[in-house]
Amino acid sequence: MSSSTKESLAAALKQMMNVKPIGKITVKDLVEICGVNRQTFYYHFDDVYDLLEWVFEEDANRFLPQKVVYEHWREDIMIYLDYLQENSTFALNVYNSNSRLYMLRYLEEKMEGCIRSFAEIVSEGQNIDRQDFEFVVKFYSKCAIGLIAQWMDLGMQLPKEITVERILKVMDGSVERYLSHFEIKK
Repeated sequence: MSSSTKESLAAALKQMMNVKPIGKITVKDLVEICGVNRQTFYYHFDDVYDLLEWVFEEDANRFLPQKVVYEHWREDIMIYLDYLQENSTFALNVYNSNSRLYMLRYLEEKMEGCIRSFAEIVSEGQNIDRQDFEFVVKFYSKCAIGLIAQWMDLGMQLPKEITVERILKVMDGSVERYLSHFEIKK
């Protein structure tokens, strides 16, 4: 299956998610929209949820930052909420389905990578045990994802700026501060 066929199936999935919950979308729905046969779909995807995972990975690689740059970390974090809001029908459909945990784990993994890259910069030169370092990274990524989940629980009705403001207030200067608490003094 060519990349364009995969992208067509992904677009069809997003289109269908505007009118049906993910649990009600069938392979038949998708192949009819794309004009391909079922074998073409099953050649590369096990089921609709396998396609959904592929869509997550493609969107994340295309739109979400892979690391946070110190000088504009706030803007990098904002990209996550911008993506969710711009794709709110898709995101809420997935969030309110059996794929919620997958979605949150996936976003958390991406957020964790961003926070880790930021923490590496701000802890440079400090002697911090790697387990303690990872604890701080996981703590902040889970906090951020928890606030994003709360926002999605409310149907994204609050302006994303309120959620972002909360995340930024919690993280502003505190990653550095808490990492310094774990510094091993010589």
